[in-house]
Amino acid sequence: MKTFILSTLFSIIAPLLAFADNGLSAKIRDEKNQPVPFASVLLRKASDSTLVKGFITDENGELKASALPQGNFTLKIQFTGYKAYSKKLGEVTANSQLDLGIIALEPLSTQLNEVVVRATKPFIERQLDKTVVNVENSVMAAGNSAMEVLERSPGVIVDKDGNISLRGKQGVKVMIDGKISYLSGNDLSNFLRNLSADQISQLEIMTNPSSKYDAAGTAGIINIKMKKNVNMGMNGSVNGTIGQGVYTRSSAGLNLNYRNNGWNVFGNASYFGRNNLQHNNITRYFRTQNEVWNSTTDFPFKGTYTSMKVGADWTVNKKTTLGILFSGGLNQTSLNNGLNQSTQRNLATNAIMSKLDTYNSMDNPFHNFANNINFKHTFDSTGKELTIDLDYARYVDKNQNDYLTQWYGSEFNKIKNDSLLRTGAFSNIDQYSFKSDYVLPIGKTSKWGMGVKSSYVKTDNDLQFRGKTASDVDYTFLNKQSNRFMYEEQIHAVYLNTERKLGKWSYQIGLRGEWTIADGKSMAYGNAASDSSFHRDFKQLFPSAFVQYEVNKNHTLGLNYSRRINRPGYSDLNPFVFFLDNYTYRVGNPMLMPQLTNSFELTHTFKGAFNTTFGYSHTDDVITQLLRQDTKARKTYQTSANLAQSTSYNLSFSLPIPVTKWWTSNTDIQLNRNELTGKVDQAQINPVGNMFYINSNHTFSLKNDIKLELGGQYFSGGLEQAFNFGPGGSLNLGIQKTVLNKKGTIRINASDILYTQNPMATIKYGDIDITVKNRNDTRVVRFNFTYRFGNTAVKGARVRNTGLDAEKDRVKSAN
Repeated sequence: MKTFILSTLFSIIAPLLAFADNGLSAKIRDEKNQPVPFASVLLRKASDSTLVKGFITDENGELKASALPQGNFTLKIQFTGYKAYSKKLGEVTANSQLDLGIIALEPLSTQLNEVVVRATKPFIERQLDKTVVNVENSVMAAGNSAMEVLERSPGVIVDKDGNISLRGKQGVKVMIDGKISYLSGNDLSNFLRNLSADQISQLEIMTNPSSKYDAAGTAGIINIKMKKNVNMGMNGSVNGTIGQGVYTRSSAGLNLNYRNNGWNVFGNASYFGRNNLQHNNITRYFRTQNEVWNSTTDFPFKGTYTSMKVGADWTVNKKTTLGILFSGGLNQTSLNNGLNQSTQRNLATNAIMSKLDTYNSMDNPFHNFANNINFKHTFDSTGKELTIDLDYARYVDKNQNDYLTQWYGSEFNKIKNDSLLRTGAFSNIDQYSFKSDYVLPIGKTSKWGMGVKSSYVKTDNDLQFRGKTASDVDYTFLNKQSNRFMYEEQIHAVYLNTERKLGKWSYQIGLRGEWTIADGKSMAYGNAASDSSFHRDFKQLFPSAFVQYEVNKNHTLGLNYSRRINRPGYSDLNPFVFFLDNYTYRVGNPMLMPQLTNSFELTHTFKGAFNTTFGYSHTDDVITQLLRQDTKARKTYQTSANLAQSTSYNLSFSLPIPVTKWWTSNTDIQLNRNELTGKVDQAQINPVGNMFYINSNHTFSLKNDIKLELGGQYFSGGLEQAFNFGPGGSLNLGIQKTVLNKKGTIRINASDILYTQNPMATIKYGDIDITVKNRNDTRVVRFNFTYRFGNTAVKGARVRNTGLDAEKDRVKSAN
């Protein structure tokens, strides 16, 4: 039985992982000798007709496939309105070069119903350079947000503040369709929680990207691929979801695509409404003063996110394509009388000494738009290719907060007049970019890639404070607290990489060089003496190397190395002050420098499916969120600083197992150790975190087109920046049924059933002694309906990267 399972698993997954030097080519024609574009080509095992791999012909009806699995196969070609074509290929070896010439399809003599070829992908796939999570067909993903899908992905953990770590390492960069997202930190978290997973096709998780990608992202890259239509003519899909947790949330989406006569026009729009409860409990110990301060926050946020994308591709000729893309979104977050209650107690007697209530009302509209013009030219059939991208993006963030603070004594009597504070934070960010990539194949076993990129970013941030007491009529402008910060940055980059296969060896080696020029200026209102500025000019090299050796058909070894950078977010450089209450706030740090990470991975793959990875990374000048304190005034504030060094060790196992024909499972197990060494205000800190992590997902294919999914994750706790966090995890369940002649799908799912997803966090060094407990609205039941319409044979829009990949990720709102 074990041998049968392993051989079956290998036959399914091996095509994705094989690195064979073979190929298959053909030209598909109709009865008039015209090309047949986008025909389905299926490679099946000759013994039992098991589907091994699928292809699709290009716009010229040509099939070019490489890295074929080895064995005896048959080829089947299908296209609507034509008879299916089958051919025995015989034995395919590692060096087979099969040229089938011209294959003419015969038209059907009678009109048939539409032919649809369906293949269900596993929820998680392992490829040589990445892990792929197939979100599109997942029952448990329907109606969720992008962040909720990320939280369930292998190796991904989201902390109390929404920061994303991968295999225990911080500094992950998130891309959407190859474009780095335009937010970071808390703002990236809010964006992902308001992005509907119904628009997502796949997640690509890359722990060690090559030099072709921007060097940003010390822990790797997560690429979110949005859904694309795959048919000729007009088609699309609509979906809607309603969910219930503490609050009700809803989403809706529309995808449209039209392709004809060399033109492809496409667009999508989505709406995501999410009312969310954020409940925080912060306990601060002042042991020298024998006091404990406890702050409880209840913020019932209301949020909506609307996005739209419209684009067109024009195939000028067989070799050249021009495209244009417009995208944008509007995010509206509001809060009405959110309450933060702080209580000062005697540590020995637990008697109340004073109490502070702060009410917060917030209005935060945020909108963005981006334009992209792109060019692609393929020189010949070898794959020689040139791409060019021109980009412009703008982000506008307006945030207004009104704070009402009430002061009470030990008997809950008012000891001060109420105070009112109004803050207005305005941020405008403009980004420009030029990017070009060139691919040059050398023979059939090697390839060179090279490219250049230049980007320019300009930010203007204005924070204004106004205050008054309850007896005042008007607000008074507060010069000392108000500030304006402007920042300009240029990054110029060039890269070169090569990849080649030599017998059982294969490798990819690359080098990227980046030149950064940055200027920042902080201007205080009414106090020119407090103005400050800085100028930075530095050049850096980022090498990468990937080597793989095929020991035999069962064992493959790999060794990867990369050097990467994580630049501070634009708002992290901004010296603004953002309040939770009069004793707790956040401050930016204009003196932040980038952090640099060297990463190594040693991998072993058994039978093309079971993966073991040992990883090591070392980071200098770690950008760390930490807490500083004015103990005498009882004030604590959060800021970011370059905090010495961190070291990370990781051992992971991937176990994809098809238990039976109707039950498949995929389990990831990880052991992580993170060490941080640094000094804060002369206090040495050496936090260490050891974590055990398991993520297991199971899919059950039942009768009557019913599919059941059961999955969950558990982590034992660990280290997130300078915070130690406790254990947590989630249990999730989903079921789906296809209806309406398989064009409609009904899905019902429940997430975080046991309500265990929010772990506790602690931080302790010097006079800092703090515990944080978060309870967000994570236990939710959702009902989703999706309907697909139109022609089911339309090729979708090209997936392409734009030039603002790395810069967009560093934008933050003023919130």
